[in-house]
Amino acid sequence: MSLVQKWERCMEQSDKERRPIRVLIIDRSILTLQGIKDFFSRSHHIEIIGMAGTRQEALHAIHAEQPDLVLVEAQVGQDSGIELCKTIRQLHPQVRVLFFTTQDDKDVLRAAIMAGAHGYLLKSATAESITKSLEIVASGGAIMDQHLTEQVIQWLRDGRTSGHEQWKKTCSSEERHLLSLVASGKTNKEIGQELNVAHTVIASRLQKIYKRLRISRRSEAARYYVDLEQKRQNGPGPFCSE
Repeated sequence: MSLVQKWERCMEQSDKERRPIRVLIIDRSILTLQGIKDFFSRSHHIEIIGMAGTRQEALHAIHAEQPDLVLVEAQVGQDSGIELCKTIRQLHPQVRVLFFTTQDDKDVLRAAIMAGAHGYLLKSATAESITKSLEIVASGGAIMDQHLTEQVIQWLRDGRTSGHEQWKKTCSSEERHLLSLVASGKTNKEIGQELNVAHTVIASRLQKIYKRLRISRRSEAARYYVDLEQKRQNGPGPFCSE
């Protein structure tokens, strides 16, 4: 089911069945804070439970109110909204984070995504777009302002050329070989027999690799290896000169 279909399905539910989305706004701009609060005061589906103007106020409000979603600016006074997003995702992983900002810089967008944000929306968005974005993010989806599509495409293009160096820095040739065996569908026992080591040793080595790559499952490790192998084959220059 697409994000739009998920949103439309959510909208089709009756008012009685739908619990309002509890939103905390994190922004130093009084106009933004009051404007959003006034706009959603007429909505039965979105409830503004509080507003915060600093990092400390935001973390206190999240702990006390347990919102479903937070709207956060990329820069909250002297505090970084990016760093705040990281903290929220670490301390309150159940809370969805949607950036609502004036900054359309691709580096800020990239930082927000890497920090764990579920969406990135510009303040120039229409009221309908804001409402729809909140619904999508709150229902488990992700959203990005349509005006930033080209910037994301460029980011992916840039990452394609840098992936080879990152791969070399991240994994040794021995670890790459180990991941290639995982990608081929072999079990730890089968890999151990092929490499003439105990399967428990293989499991331990894989766990260390998974931790460094920030993955948790065998399928993710296989996909990681396949994706970077494709980059190696399609990218310019030699893959490795170890």
